[in-house]
Amino acid sequence: MVEWPVTPRPGQRETAEKLAELIEQRARVLFSAPVGWGKTHAVIAALIQARALPALWLVRALVLGPRVAEDAALWGLVSFVAAGRERTCPLWEQMRDAVHDFCKLARFRCPYARLPASPLLTASDWKELVERAQTENFCAYFAQDLIECDVLIQNYNRRLRSYVRAVVVDEAHNLAAPDERAITLAQLAEAVSAVRPFASARLINALEKLVKYVLVKEGSLDASLFLDEDAREELLCAYRTLLVEEPARARTMYPLTLLVQNPTYVEGERITIYRPRRTLTFRPAIFVTATPLLPLPVKVDAEIKIPWQRKIPAVVVTTLSSKFDEFDTKMALNYKKLLIAVAKKYRRVLVFAASERVSKELEAWAQYIESVPPSDWEGIVLLRARGRYSEGVNLSADAVVIAGAPYLPPEVTDRLVKVYKAEGQAEPLKLAVDAPMLAQTIQCIGRAWRDPKKDPPTVYLADWRYTRYAKELGEFLEIEERPLDELERNTA
Repeated sequence: MVEWPVTPRPGQRETAEKLAELIEQRARVLFSAPVGWGKTHAVIAALIQARALPALWLVRALVLGPRVAEDAALWGLVSFVAAGRERTCPLWEQMRDAVHDFCKLARFRCPYARLPASPLLTASDWKELVERAQTENFCAYFAQDLIECDVLIQNYNRRLRSYVRAVVVDEAHNLAAPDERAITLAQLAEAVSAVRPFASARLINALEKLVKYVLVKEGSLDASLFLDEDAREELLCAYRTLLVEEPARARTMYPLTLLVQNPTYVEGERITIYRPRRTLTFRPAIFVTATPLLPLPVKVDAEIKIPWQRKIPAVVVTTLSSKFDEFDTKMALNYKKLLIAVAKKYRRVLVFAASERVSKELEAWAQYIESVPPSDWEGIVLLRARGRYSEGVNLSADAVVIAGAPYLPPEVTDRLVKVYKAEGQAEPLKLAVDAPMLAQTIQCIGRAWRDPKKDPPTVYLADWRYTRYAKELGEFLEIEERPLDELERNTA
């Protein structure tokens, strides 16, 4: 029996014991419980009881790492928060994202490609290790894997440390959403310019046609329409050459290599590139979430589910939609009317726009746009549903408006369906279409309610398509359906 450093809540100890049994059986477990229930403590207790340390703890946003480390410290465990190359590599400022490929393909050229003289290191997080690496001239990124700790915390995308006894995936519903990278039209043009000295006339001609298309056309972009297999291989060969010979130019070219290999969507000046997340096959593994909406793109052997006792009040606005063929001038005006109605009733309103197009229509009505407001903020904060502030930022609000259902672009979902079919997933269409949209919706709602002791905000799901998910959302939302005109009358 594990001695708890905190008083376990009802059901916590029993859940931890069941998790420990499954870990000992090397099972893959989906563990869901409401916000604030104490999932982290239950998992830590299970890891200790099953003697499954050291463990790898994966988080989507690194800002969550210290919270996990603090909880682990209460149990007397030593944690280390590991960061990616963008925080630990001295070449990051020079090469940016291209440093990932440089490290894989041209590490022999790296002046820091050495490990510390001492094989065993102690540190609390990556910051402490980077300071030491700067004085001793070694690679802080790879040295992180030498740290002696009970719990290694890192984000989903960092290379996985192999010598651990269990893996914990926090907020596992995020696995349903692909990794997203946004670039601008200017960055795309610069990338094409960078490759010119190394490319054939045929490749340059194809790239110029691609750029012209992006300038006049919005929506899904399939680079294979412009670059055949030979052209793509020539482009990637030129990039690999630049990694060795001219790293700074490789940095400029990097966005283009992503665009030609992954599903892409063009929306005004913004070009979003989507990459499916890696397949996690480690055993034993615990996939932790507060919102088990739909099947996750991972295979599990067992599920432990703690039902929600307190649901968040939510209204599906049945006369609004951000669907491409329905979002016209009149619909945009109706979204503005909704914001006015909600702002009359609530002091703090957090709005998440489903797309860049929706965001632009609503910007004039917001006091803060794509930024974190001061602690005493009032009015309307407008963020993109898939923007930089839709995760890892807590903004207490009285109401949350999801302005349109944040579905992925069709080209992206088509690619994901093929990936899930190849993996043998039972419901590839739901995993590709429904799960990412619902996971993103819940991610946004969670930004406004992190303390279950406080009253939750009222949520407005401003898209009639949410009516399709009454069963899934009903597990943690108290849903009612209303048209816009009724909401306007109630706040008049």
